Amino acid sequence: MNIKKSIAENITLEVDDVNFESLISEVQDKVNGDYCLPCFTLAKALKKAPIQIANEIKESYKQNELIEKIEVVNGYVNFYLNQANYIKQVLFEVDKNTPFLPLDEYKNKVVCLDYSSVNLAKYMHIGHLSTTVIGESLARIYESLGYKPVRINYIGDYGTPFGKMIYAYLTWGENASIEEKGIDFTQDLYVKFCKCAEDDKDLEEKAREYFKKVEEKDPEVYPIYERIINASKKETKDILNTLGVKFDSWKGENSYSGELDNVLELIKSHNLLKESNGAKVVDLEEYGLGACLVQKSDGTSLYATRDIAAAIDRYEQYKFDKMLYVTAVQQKLHFQQFFKVLELMNYPFSKNLTHVYYGMFSLPTGKIASRKGKQAVLKDLMQDAYNKAYKMVENRDFNDNKKQEIANKISLSALRFNAIKTERIKDTVFDLENAFSFEGDTSAYLQYTYTRLCSILRKAEFKNAKPNFEYLNNNTVFDIVLTLNNYQETIIKAMQQNEPSVICKYTIDLCKLINKFYNAEKVVTDNEEETQSKLWLISNLQKTLNKLFNLICIDPVEEM
Repeated sequence: MNIKKSIAENITLEVDDVNFESLISEVQDKVNGDYCLPCFTLAKALKKAPIQIANEIKESYKQNELIEKIEVVNGYVNFYLNQANYIKQVLFEVDKNTPFLPLDEYKNKVVCLDYSSVNLAKYMHIGHLSTTVIGESLARIYESLGYKPVRINYIGDYGTPFGKMIYAYLTWGENASIEEKGIDFTQDLYVKFCKCAEDDKDLEEKAREYFKKVEEKDPEVYPIYERIINASKKETKDILNTLGVKFDSWKGENSYSGELDNVLELIKSHNLLKESNGAKVVDLEEYGLGACLVQKSDGTSLYATRDIAAAIDRYEQYKFDKMLYVTAVQQKLHFQQFFKVLELMNYPFSKNLTHVYYGMFSLPTGKIASRKGKQAVLKDLMQDAYNKAYKMVENRDFNDNKKQEIANKISLSALRFNAIKTERIKDTVFDLENAFSFEGDTSAYLQYTYTRLCSILRKAEFKNAKPNFEYLNNNTVFDIVLTLNNYQETIIKAMQQNEPSVICKYTIDLCKLINKFYNAEKVVTDNEEETQSKLWLISNLQKTLNKLFNLICIDPVEEM
């Protein structure tokens, strides 16, 4: 329910070019009403004192059942909601699913999301959680509002790291089966190469030599490359499936490796291509972005070249209205540069490209570097989280399958929630010890709140009867309804800012109010009508949490 719009529509004072709705805001201190309209910006247009304008608005306001009273204080018009009518109207909208429906203005629009971007043949580590979960959450947020999301995993299947792995395999692999030993085996070889290269500088040249053979599809080397890619992709898909993330496209860097000449020709046709010490660049100095390197002096392509080719290809295939790149803040300049190159090449879609960047995500032990070995490997972290979650339920009266299911939901939700619960630009240290606390800002706390609602509905035998709102007219319900009414506005804000933490905070606030209601109100009473009315409210709160959980990648748990 758009309260600001409703209030604005009942203001009869006429002021040219003034949008009253945009001036109205919620009041933090409810002593001064629920919504207020400051009149200071109207003083110049009307040539009157703000307090005089405020009084005129009050006197001319069309009374309706939503507003109980209006007061003027120092140039502000304070609106007090009619609590009973407000609760009734908002809860009816929630019950009818109105705030959860897609919006017409976003329907049939396409948003492409490039996230996860796993570097194949290396371990997925804890650092991949941020890009994967932020991207997946944003895909769900956009989809809930009406967009058609296209999930793209722009895999790292190109570059000298594969030369290192192939050389290591041929030198130390003893013809072992890559398919049987999997990514543990290839990663061990990669780490061994990196350690040996610290003493033998010639090995780096060997890596470049072997990757060149990959590019040339050498009959001995290329099949090894394909086996490494296939084994890595299988393991990566298994991990992502466990995390509940699936992609529409796995088209990686190698798909665009042959586009160098085409991209250079396009850049050249716009008189943007310049030479610099044997390399080719686009000069962006006048925009404060330095030089965008598009071809190395040895004639090979770079990230920018391949990203330009990928952006053009994606627009031709999907005709996207938005294209989001979810990567670390360290890549900010890279995206600014190639976005600007596309703009200078007169591609209209360039204005719809957005870099959704985030800070570091690490364990208390420090940063992650795969070349140093198995530090913060994601599948190991997932197992560790599962083990901790299982201990929480192992003594509960559930069968083994149920215990495993609950432990999975608790552990995976904890991992995902911790990747998005704070503003994405902030560096985050993931504390696994506190992630499963039923107190504080944790997914376990949110899941426990949901479990309580399910338990109440189950034990009290909710009959889905129509409520009597006389039993829901109190301050604890009013506070819940005030928050519920901000549902759609919150989702839109999260979408506009590409910021899932907005919904995380909203969900935490709502759960705190729900628990306050649970502790303050006796739900099951001797009065059946009162009981069923409160159960009706709880049913709608459960429905709302279910939708919020989906947006922030939390699995609902009905029993815990």
